[in-house]
Amino acid sequence: MSWWDEQSSATRAGVIIGALCLGFILVVAIGGMMSPDNTATEASSAEKSNTQAQSEIRVEDIEVVSEGYGSYSVKGKITPLKDFSYLEMHLKWYDSEGNLLYDNPLAWNINDAKSGQPVKFSTMDIIDSGTPVKVELLIFTDLATDDDSAIYRTTLNV
Repeated sequence: MSWWDEQSSATRAGVIIGALCLGFILVVAIGGMMSPDNTATEASSAEKSNTQAQSEIRVEDIEVVSEGYGSYSVKGKITPLKDFSYLEMHLKWYDSEGNLLYDNPLAWNINDAKSGQPVKFSTMDIIDSGTPVKVELLIFTDLATDDDSAIYRTTLNV
């Protein structure tokens, strides 16, 4: 007779529940080790294709942060070099094959931006259709009709 056959039904249930709990803890631990950590990529080390109009706006300290669970934030500082009645930011997220994952036409905006007055910005997007490897950041002075009207444009690695 084996040890298992000698146990009561309550003991058997306890052993099964204990084994299931240990299995669940193991799955959660492995999942935690495989999830991305909260790391930032500075724009200075990022791939840039900057078409900035130097006489109109300065964008600095841009960072892309993976917040986990498909959430990504873009933070930085904008300094207008002349007065603007309106500025808006447009973000386009791409995967490793260049496919557009998410397009946010109004990620951030501000009214009455004054010349020489730095403005910190922070925006967040949730990407649920894949894993982005780069984000294109565009800034417009009015409601964007096409990408060519952007006064600032850069691409950052995630």
